[in-house]
Amino acid sequence: MATTMRILGWQAQGLRCPDHEIDCRQKDDAPFPITLIQMPNGTGKTTTLTLLRAALSGAADGDAWDRNTIRELRKRDSDSDEGLFELRLSLNGKRITVRMEFDFDTGRVTYKTTWGSGQEDGFTPPFELRRFMNPEFVNFYVFDGELAENLLSRRHTDAETAVESLFQTHLLDRMASKVGEYWDEQTRNVTAKDERGYTRRKNRLDEWKARLKVLNEEKSELDKKLAQTNSQLRRQQERYNREIAKEEDRAKKIATAENAVNNSKGQVNERALLVLDEMRDPHALSAGFAATMLSLKDGLDRVKLPESAAREFFEELADEAECVCGREIDEEIRSVIRQRAQQYLGSDDVTLLNAMKSAITDAIGSSPNESSEALSASIDVLSGLVAKLQTSQNELDELKRAAEQSDPDVMRAKDEITRLENEHRDTEKALSRFNGKDDKVRFDRINKIDLERVYAIETVQEGIAILEQQVAEVTGTIDLRRKRDALKRILDSAHSKARQAITAEIRNEANGRIADLMPYNNVRIEDINRCLMLQGQSGGSVGETLSVGYAFLSTLFNRANQHELPFIVDSPANPIDNDIRANIGQLVPHLTGQFIAFMISSERGRFLDSLRKASNGDIQYVTLFRQSVNHLAAKARADSATVTTQDGFMVPSAQFFDDFQLDAEDA
Repeated sequence: MATTMRILGWQAQGLRCPDHEIDCRQKDDAPFPITLIQMPNGTGKTTTLTLLRAALSGAADGDAWDRNTIRELRKRDSDSDEGLFELRLSLNGKRITVRMEFDFDTGRVTYKTTWGSGQEDGFTPPFELRRFMNPEFVNFYVFDGELAENLLSRRHTDAETAVESLFQTHLLDRMASKVGEYWDEQTRNVTAKDERGYTRRKNRLDEWKARLKVLNEEKSELDKKLAQTNSQLRRQQERYNREIAKEEDRAKKIATAENAVNNSKGQVNERALLVLDEMRDPHALSAGFAATMLSLKDGLDRVKLPESAAREFFEELADEAECVCGREIDEEIRSVIRQRAQQYLGSDDVTLLNAMKSAITDAIGSSPNESSEALSASIDVLSGLVAKLQTSQNELDELKRAAEQSDPDVMRAKDEITRLENEHRDTEKALSRFNGKDDKVRFDRINKIDLERVYAIETVQEGIAILEQQVAEVTGTIDLRRKRDALKRILDSAHSKARQAITAEIRNEANGRIADLMPYNNVRIEDINRCLMLQGQSGGSVGETLSVGYAFLSTLFNRANQHELPFIVDSPANPIDNDIRANIGQLVPHLTGQFIAFMISSERGRFLDSLRKASNGDIQYVTLFRQSVNHLAAKARADSATVTTQDGFMVPSAQFFDDFQLDAEDA
């Protein structure tokens, strides 16, 4: 069934953003195709986006958010213990309201959902929307730079999750799970001939399955922790860079040193690849190899191999009536010729020996020392580049160390980075236990294995397969198990082929969009697996990453045109070069049926002009800022459309939007 979801508006009260109410509808009650909300940094833009995600996903329902997280959303200098965020949506033209009531005293959020017959407690969206309204999927249409980065990260499964959810290929996996559950049910209800043997094996199988569930849950928690640590680490590194940049002279010196390090790393990597290529030749590793190979060629030349006459000549001669000398060939002579033909080389041998001699000449030349001397020279160059890199790195480290010792804010940021790096390392170490196989596990003694010491998920899965076979033998369900395995293989194969075909089409179309966005850039998507894999590189600049994210998601949403979702973007053009900004502006009206962007005034250049042309001016403009910005208060009040709240101004005016010049407020 086709699904069209639109955001009609929202309101916020008592939260860490100015009280406001946004109405995204035009006069005919239909939502604006494009809504631009201009909010200076520090106004509560991040808070508003967090609330939108929570309202769309139910992320704060129950005890999902801890008390400190909830209390941090409380309006500063407010005596009220309550807050409210209400989101209004439409599903295929029918109204839905999600209400979040904050109790800052207890640190709890209460959801209420209104649709159909009335209001219900909790987060209970219609069934048609539930696969789009969950914490994992909401991030794909409430989009920011962090998601763009995650799409290219091997530690995240976001790209694959988006494809699976929109095209529902994951249902094939669910069918495979149902097949397994059916087999479990059948074996559970079968009375075995040997009840004690069945019970013992079934209990052991249940223990292994329980262990697998525990391991998967532990791994999932560690994966989430690693993702959170990566996100925190990125923010702390940004904070560190901001603190460094506060002193202009220091920032310039560090930037110069970082460029020197990056240039040296590039030179080292390039030279290392060349050295590795040279080391693949054994005669380059040692002149002894080269001398032996030349000796082989000289030996073949000395004994005049290969001979010009080949075995096939004598075989053909034996079939003739007369010899080349004119004598008649009888059966006795014919037999002797065929026997002695074995002493000569066949044509394949001749070709091989000639190829060997040519290859030795081409590879080594005339001197056995030439290749090894060239390799030694390349290694010396590499050593020099490594030393240069180390010197550049030492200079950079010294500059940063001096900055840290002289500036407490820089030191605090550095200490937090160190803590997060240690946490990242410990988490990756903990995750490594679940990978690969445990070679110490002996399946011939499977009933004596201490499961609490087994962490390798693949090993536990292998043990479950063995125990399932044993249970099947006892219960007489081997034939049923074979059918289950065959059906699961078919479903797994169908899932794999469907995913490959869909992702290949999405990749090709997304690359076409990337070419339009960045015509002079060679960044392209090579594959869509657990993340977006770029051709010939592991990542790109901030602007490249964001552009790739736009291209991928816009292609994804357009491909799945049976579902129309809104697209909410934080800072749609801030880190992008002006040329690409114009291309992004042209793309936006074609991304989806509703586009909502949060931006700052410095983003308007080039982006807004191209957006207006591409959208024929069908845009809603809203500027939201705090009342504490005194120099803009009078101008806001002079606009008849301005809405004044307890602590902010909301101005729905295109002219005011264009004239507004403020990128940051005090948070």
